[in-house]
Amino acid sequence: MARDFFDELSDTITRTTKDLGKKAGQLYEAQKIRSKISSEEQMVQKLKADIGNVIFEKYKEGAEVEGVLKGFCEEIEQHLDIIDGYKDAAAEMKGRKICPACGKSVDRSVSFCPYCGSVCPTPEPEKAEGDVVDTETAEPVEETEEKQAENEAGIEEEKVSTETEKSGQDFPGK
Repeated sequence: MARDFFDELSDTITRTTKDLGKKAGQLYEAQKIRSKISSEEQMVQKLKADIGNVIFEKYKEGAEVEGVLKGFCEEIEQHLDIIDGYKDAAAEMKGRKICPACGKSVDRSVSFCPYCGSVCPTPEPEKAEGDVVDTETAEPVEETEEKQAENEAGIEEEKVSTETEKSGQDFPGK
């Protein structure tokens, strides 16, 4: 009787192990198929991007592209211009400039790019209009504030006197 129990238990364990191995093999095969599908989908996306790159390059070269594609190409150019502006700002913060030919960051003082040899114009420092102060005509801040306070007080007095004239009443002290 004990022998029947252990034989039955052994058979059950063997069948369960075979079933688990079979299911693991099926899961492994399913994962391999999913991986192949993903790889093929990535290839399709890459080819679509390559098609887009070819169309955009032709657009940049001056070839005529159709309506919807032209809109996409123009939008890409706008984003590339924005990126160039950000690169210029980042280079400016570091005391550098961007080579117009190769796009690499170079020292602000160089006239020629050390990477490609093209001319790198040096940008002139920008003057902020709000920061320029003419010292001959500038008044001290305190005097300006005092004049503004006097003007406001004068306007208030005019309002009060105009209102009293309209009402026909005289107030003591006036």
